[in-house]
Amino acid sequence: MNNSTPSALTIAGSDPSGGAGLQADLKTFQAHSVYGMCVVTLITAQNTAGVSKVELLAPELISQQLESVLRDIPPSVIKTGALGSASIIELVSSYLATQVSPIVVDPVMVSKHGHSLAEDSAVTALKRHLLPIATIITPNRFEAEQLTGVKIDSIASALVACKSLHDSGAAEVVLKMGCFEGEQLLIHSMRDRYEIYRKPHLDTRSLHGTGCVLSALLTSHLALGNTSLQAVAAANDSLHNSIRHAPRLGEAFKNGSGFGPVGTNHFKSAANR
Repeated sequence: MNNSTPSALTIAGSDPSGGAGLQADLKTFQAHSVYGMCVVTLITAQNTAGVSKVELLAPELISQQLESVLRDIPPSVIKTGALGSASIIELVSSYLATQVSPIVVDPVMVSKHGHSLAEDSAVTALKRHLLPIATIITPNRFEAEQLTGVKIDSIASALVACKSLHDSGAAEVVLKMGCFEGEQLLIHSMRDRYEIYRKPHLDTRSLHGTGCVLSALLTSHLALGNTSLQAVAAANDSLHNSIRHAPRLGEAFKNGSGFGPVGTNHFKSAANR
């Protein structure tokens, strides 16, 4: 790898089914010619039907992973996903505070199936330690409500929540509203201005990994040198195409009881650029 090769580090949990977590992140990085690295924070047993087990890794092992990567291959951009506990958040934050790379924080707290991926104390730790060093934070509507205490039921209240996240230290907020008022809505707040991205709602259950993939797409575009505005717009377009062209994988998805992974259209689009 030469010095001009963009690289990205994901600090996240493992999804053995490949739809979310660090597996989705690494596939997304690779598709955009970004060299991907990972630090594993927790192991899950999950598939399209749900999460059956979550096991946090020992902080010492996470620390050793971080030291190994950061002292050898400095990442162009760093992304965090599921961190699991207050102690892990504090540990990861202590390392990231010394980095000059942009930091994309996806505050993963609950899986698509409703399974908790973080302890209650993690919310306070995330606000105290990780938000102040984040370049961009990418919560969904429910995560933003947990982090701010603001009930998000309109665009106006969403912007109030974004301001609260800015006040907690986040330089930029990409708020994933999901299906809202009949559209797929994404809000990009930059303290002094904001952009609203609207897409037609897609009636599908192929939504496993949407949050992870969006933040990984954003991370990839930042690593390639795009501005945050360019990165958010491109990531939103790619994710919408990925949902539209989902592969309909998983027995639970096929019988209507699960969430299938998003598609690989954003990989194909990257390869054809």
